[in-house]
This record gives sequence, structure tokens and C-alpha cells, in this order.
Amino acid sequence: MASQLTPTSPLSGFALKVPQAECAEQTGMAIISVSMAKSGAKKLASAVKAAYGVALPKPGQYVAIKDGMIVSSARDQFFVCQKTHPDKLLKTLLDCCSGAATMTDQSDAWAQIMLSGAACSAIMERLCHIDTTSAAFPVGSAARTSIEHMGAIIARIKPTAKQTDAFIILTPRSSAKDMAHALAHTPPFFSI
Repeated sequence: MASQLTPTSPLSGFALKVPQAECAEQTGMAIISVSMAKSGAKKLASAVKAAYGVALPKPGQYVAIKDGMIVSSARDQFFVCQKTHPDKLLKTLLDCCSGAATMTDQSDAWAQIMLSGAACSAIMERLCHIDTTSAAFPVGSAARTSIEHMGAIIARIKPTAKQTDAFIILTPRSSAKDMAHALAHTPPFFSI
């Protein structure tokens, strides 16, 4: 009798906490890549508006949806990230966007890390190659960039009442442990 495989998260619950910042792996998030079909812009925009009540994000932005976000990840490509089972999200998207886009389940291919706290900007300034100050990269901004030589998608999200600042970092599963290492070895998480 064959044993059943058990899914694991890319970072096995990675979390760091200091008074100025907190960093933790986010699990249970379905991620579906949606690539716009040729001449499917209007149909996809209408389908997303009907299904989620939001317009597609412009390049360099994301839009919030219930329990998640839609991130502009490349030209005519979006990541729909939602706290649900990947099969459920994929079915929803296939039902509403059929013919307007092609979709692939990316849920197991990415790690998601939330970085929050007053030191967020200082941490991102050390690690990221783009200007992530709140003036240049306000809430609602998203970018595909690199962090410490690793590919990443970052988004500045609206902080909760207990947070002063917050980012979501999506990194490929293959480099997730290196990303966690880079964060863990950046002040204020690491001090000499």
C-alpha cells in the first residue's frame, strides 16, 4: 500500500520578530498566474470586475480582493493570490475568464513572506534594488525585482491596526530559504 504524500510549506513556518519588525511565512495562499489572451483585454477586465468587483491592476500595482490580491506580475500577466484552496481558485478563474486568458496554478512554486513593522523601509532599502520608500512605492504598489540577487515580487500592503508598515514578498520556492536567510541576516533581525 502506497503512503500518501503530505504537502509542506516552502519555509516550514519561518518567522522572525524583534520590536521594530516582524517577518513570517504566509501559508494557505493559492496563487494562479493569469496570462491575457491575444485581444482578450476587454473580456478579461469585464470578467475580473464581475467576479471580484475590481479593475485589473495597472503595471506596478496590485488590487485587493477578499482574502487576497491581484498583482500585476508582467505585461498582460497577473497573479491572483487568495487564501483558499488552489483548485477552488482555479475553478473560479476558469469559469469567469475562459477564453480571455490562460491560467496556471503557481501555488506550490512560490513562497510568500509578510514583512511588517517600523523598520520595513530600512530592511527593504538594504535588500531591494528599487526605491521602496513610501513616497516612491506607496500602498498599492507592486514590482517584480530582485532582493539579494534573487527574483521576487514585492507589494506594499495596507498595514493592519497593529502594524506601521507592511510588505508582501513572493519569491520562487527554489530560492525561498536563501530569501529567509537574507532577511534573517539584515538588521534589525541580525545585529553585530
